[in-house]
Amino acid sequence: MQTILSLPATLLVGLAMLLQQGGTGASPATSPPLPPPFPSLPDINRRQTNTSKGPQRKIDAAKAREHASELAKLAQSIPPDIDKATKGQLSQDLLARLKQIEKLSKQLRHEIAP
Repeated sequence: MQTILSLPATLLVGLAMLLQQGGTGASPATSPPLPPPFPSLPDINRRQTNTSKGPQRKIDAAKAREHASELAKLAQSIPPDIDKATKGQLSQDLLARLKQIEKLSKQLRHEIAP
């Protein structure tokens, strides 16, 4: 004859069975392994030093200053032309100056941090 148990009684029987098996309900051999801990993240507040393995390149200060001053001069000439462009008057050499700014900034970036 089959006995029907109420929900609380079923839960108690299940809990008793778990306690008899060691409390976990699964043997340690069949438990899934724990994931590895998170790797340590680099400290973003720390300044990075030169970690390249090769010899450190010397920066040509005169060339860098020349590129920087030309870059500043070109950059200062752009805002008035942008104002004119919004009014429908596009300067003929605006695009050429923007390309030159891009080229100079790239050269300067490679001179400082190759």
